[in-house]
Amino acid sequence: MKDATPNTAIRRTLGYPRVSTREQEIAGVSLDAQAERIANYCRLHALPEPILFPEVESGGEENEANRKKVAALLADVRRGDMVIVTDIDRFGRDVVFIVKNVRQIMRKGAVFVAIDKGFDSRSPMAEDTLANWAVGAEQERRRIKERTEGGRKHLRVQGYFVEGQPPFGYERQPKPKGTKTPLPLRVVPEHAAVVRRMFALSLEGCSVLEIARRLRQEYGNIKAFGRAWVLIALRNRVYTGRIAKTAVRPQATRGAVQLPAEWIPAHEAIVDDETFNNVQLALRDRRRGRKPQAESATANHLLRSICRCAECGGSVAAIPPSRSGRHKVGYYVCRGHVEQKEKGARCKSSAYLRQPDADAAVGEQFLAFARSLLTSLTRPPRQVEKPDFAAQRREVKIARQRVVEFVAKGLFTVEDVKVELNRLDDALAAIEAKEAEFKETAGNDTIETRKHAHAYVQQIVDEWTILQVDVQRALIRAFALKVEATKDKQIRITWRDPSQISAAHGAQELPALRPAPAAAAPPAPSLITSMSPIVAALPAPTMSARDYLGSPERAVAPVQRRKS
Repeated sequence: MKDATPNTAIRRTLGYPRVSTREQEIAGVSLDAQAERIANYCRLHALPEPILFPEVESGGEENEANRKKVAALLADVRRGDMVIVTDIDRFGRDVVFIVKNVRQIMRKGAVFVAIDKGFDSRSPMAEDTLANWAVGAEQERRRIKERTEGGRKHLRVQGYFVEGQPPFGYERQPKPKGTKTPLPLRVVPEHAAVVRRMFALSLEGCSVLEIARRLRQEYGNIKAFGRAWVLIALRNRVYTGRIAKTAVRPQATRGAVQLPAEWIPAHEAIVDDETFNNVQLALRDRRRGRKPQAESATANHLLRSICRCAECGGSVAAIPPSRSGRHKVGYYVCRGHVEQKEKGARCKSSAYLRQPDADAAVGEQFLAFARSLLTSLTRPPRQVEKPDFAAQRREVKIARQRVVEFVAKGLFTVEDVKVELNRLDDALAAIEAKEAEFKETAGNDTIETRKHAHAYVQQIVDEWTILQVDVQRALIRAFALKVEATKDKQIRITWRDPSQISAAHGAQELPALRPAPAAAAPPAPSLITSMSPIVAALPAPTMSARDYLGSPERAVAPVQRRKS
């Protein structure tokens, strides 16, 4: 669409001064300084007095939704207006935002002016100049982001928490005067008690929804506990006293699932490692973190909640024996085969598998893999060549630069640029995740961890038949990448690499074979402590009954009654 020709007579001037931090105000680009320059420009060119839209927000892409003033300006601009900024980077530092919105202003028949560079959208070279400045703004924002992230990485390695607001239960310690280095997180006792209560409820078998409800009842004066908040907190390894050396959420999401990372001791723990790992197994192995109820008819189904359909990828349902006695054994079948029948999206390739036969076959496969694992764990860990993650990141950076060049040349539309930049961001996040996973696996798969993992697997082989079903299920989930039911009534299992299992054992991520020992019963109260307070307060006797009566040899003979 061809841009409309703007009116030569300017009816209104709209000024947009912006700063992002207090440091920028000190550096001489404060809101007042920008507003004064815009007003001087209007007086010099005999323009109307400017209507200002001042804003204190970052100009990057990730902060676009928070820039309310620029959104109001763009909504208000109309034919005959002039939008004035002191410099192009005041309008924004995101290439997509700048190109899209300046062109939108021009299409409305308005004029865009950047004072410092003498940019005027009425100039014949406006398009070329705009593209070049947008490239410079994008590159500067990337440099600032790299410097900021580099400082965060340095602090993470030193054991400092730099991920924004500390988790509930911790607080930041004030920095000593004269230093910029932060201190480790400090426990807030009353909040830490709530966190421990939350983990204890999860171990007792409460669902996340039930935990949230009970916390609101017991600690409603402290925080409004929601289900999503509880799930994120139960997944947060920071409560074990560690922090990640790499970002576990590179794209600043608040999801419960985190990227792999190397965790190092950094501050006081609120929950111990065993409690945290058991809670993770509970959340992963049970629906909504809830234990199978004692009356559940599928509690002893080994493949319950861990098997997927090989045909459609859906979950496999565990069906108990019928109460009428028609089906005396349970079955496994794709949930899409049973529940999607009315919606017309039924999984037609799924087959019914008898639960006893399927469980027995899976048990045999697991034992066969465990025995082969015993042989593999006797070998030293293989020397894996480290991928060149730095080169992979450079390739992404070069690809990003190429996109910016295409924008400058007008070869990419705004929509194409946004899609391509999102794809490159995802690729960079995947590289970071693979690097963190490589460091974690390579660091935990050692000769010593293989020795302990060998003893662990040997115990599993020896005790498999007497282990509880929920423990067997947790072991299969920990050792397998995926468990699938095929249409020919077979169970197909893809097992993890021995190095992964060794590393998981070294990181204490494998399930315990025995439940945690129950707390010892308190000793029975003594006779004195169970008596009344008055009797209990009496002094202890200074003489035993034996001393009082004398030894058996010296005991006084009973008095004989005289016969009358």
